[in-house]
Amino acid sequence: MTMFRLILSTLACVVAFPVLVWSADPARTADIAVRGLTESDFPRWTELVPNVYAYEDLLTSGGTTLTTVSLVVVTSDGVVIVDGQDTVEQGEAMLAHIKKATSQPLKYVVIASDHGDHVNSNPAFKAAYPDVVFISSPESQKVLADSETPPTEVVADKRTLRLGGTDIEILNIGRGHTGGDLVAYLPESKVLFLGELYLRYVFPAMITGYPSDWVATLKKAQAMDVTWYVPGHGFADADAATLEADLNEALKATEHVISEAKRLHKAGLACPTEKDCPAAAQANWGQYAEWTLYPAQAPRALARVYKEINGELP
Repeated sequence: MTMFRLILSTLACVVAFPVLVWSADPARTADIAVRGLTESDFPRWTELVPNVYAYEDLLTSGGTTLTTVSLVVVTSDGVVIVDGQDTVEQGEAMLAHIKKATSQPLKYVVIASDHGDHVNSNPAFKAAYPDVVFISSPESQKVLADSETPPTEVVADKRTLRLGGTDIEILNIGRGHTGGDLVAYLPESKVLFLGELYLRYVFPAMITGYPSDWVATLKKAQAMDVTWYVPGHGFADADAATLEADLNEALKATEHVISEAKRLHKAGLACPTEKDCPAAAQANWGQYAEWTLYPAQAPRALARVYKEINGELP
């Protein structure tokens, strides 16, 4: 009987072990520390296809350091950056990386997200290349009107940049993380940069978001002819199939936030603001409570979905 119990105990440990490994998988995070990386490992970039790079530098939020991702497209007739970084110094570092790859000038900066961690580096681009053109959605142009480098051109629907035989389609496929998200699509190589519409293993950040629109926009992206889905935060050093699968995880996370908020709202639990949100204590986030930036972003997301339910979003 003792030997039988020992065998059962051993089998139970074997069965449980994969679950423990899965929950601790360092790939399912945007936190550089969990990945075993340090600040000295950045900035860095990954060549997705020839002359198209996912460029990563660091952002620290709430004591957690994660990556902000930019897209860099190098052509024989100039360079295009889609989304910058958080500081002027990071913008200068990005230009230094680019100059190692090409002597071509920076022609365009496309603003996929108008949040500071994606546009604060823009003055560095302007200082180095005074003729650079900043492009945004009409809504983001309004947000950045008083900035040091306001967008001078807008894309309400679609615009194609053609440089050195490379087409870069700037698309407005719907709002989500902000009121004016843009994406960049390279039809030949089937690379789609989603910016902050795609947060890879980052808890859905909805402080300026449009929750239901976000879900619809991600589904539009999934319906496109894409090989490489590139996130705006979270590591971009995975293979194409993994990045596509993790986009679906991000969609599920967004849907779960909305569903949970609707449940709590229906139960009469209040959440007028992120700092005054009794409903948060009753929320069941499941696996998403392990995602990066969860402590700060969960109450913000609840408060934002409540505003949508109450008809308080524009």
